[in-house]
Amino acid sequence: MKIQAKAIIFDQGNTLIIDPFSGILELHKHEFRGLCAKYGVEVSEKELTDQWIKANREVDFPYLSHFMQEEPIVQRALAGLKVAEETAAQLGLELLKEYRACYQAFIRTDPRSAEVRETLGELKKRGKRLGVFSNDRVLGLGMALNLMAIRPLFEYVETSESTGFEKPDPRVFEHIIAHFGLAPEEIVYVGDDQIRDIDAAKKHGLKAVWYKVDSRRYSEPWRDYEIRGQCRADAGVNSFSELLAVLE
Repeated sequence: MKIQAKAIIFDQGNTLIIDPFSGILELHKHEFRGLCAKYGVEVSEKELTDQWIKANREVDFPYLSHFMQEEPIVQRALAGLKVAEETAAQLGLELLKEYRACYQAFIRTDPRSAEVRETLGELKKRGKRLGVFSNDRVLGLGMALNLMAIRPLFEYVETSESTGFEKPDPRVFEHIIAHFGLAPEEIVYVGDDQIRDIDAAKKHGLKAVWYKVDSRRYSEPWRDYEIRGQCRADAGVNSFSELLAVLE
């Protein structure tokens, strides 16, 4: 049975974009190590990536972008490597700049970006109003949407930074409903998180589609897929293009 909806709102992280962090580190660890050597920091690729992954798991605060990476994460990794503060102040910025360049290239060339773009385009052709709300920084979401060439498809683009509240705060869904001027049941929220996305949307009368992420392959302290919510999603999908078969 298809879900009828006039508006579809998407989460960003692990819905529109699958977390590229570990893949980028693995593909570009040689370049990152080379930057360290430039500053006289002699570490192995494994030592560097291990500390960076550890820092990425430990550092978390409102609006932090784990996908795009932030300086506090990089600085925590360098501290774990016992890099002198005066060196870390410069090296951290270079590592972050290199990571973000790799991040941009990854999104532009990832075949999944084309899948997302084509799916959203088809939903738009069907007359659906589209939006996105992410617990992220304005810069992080804006960069991702522009790199994927999907920004013009959305009439509603908001983040926890721009609004001042994070999912599952009820104000997120009140804000969405007020913008679209529709009955809650005419809006579908698509997301990967059972608590922040599915439960929160359903408790406010919206319909919800669960984007399933393999918990055996992906687990972070801020995104525990073993936790199950109280509400049942109206549907679940394993790939983005499956939404075309689910939404009417």
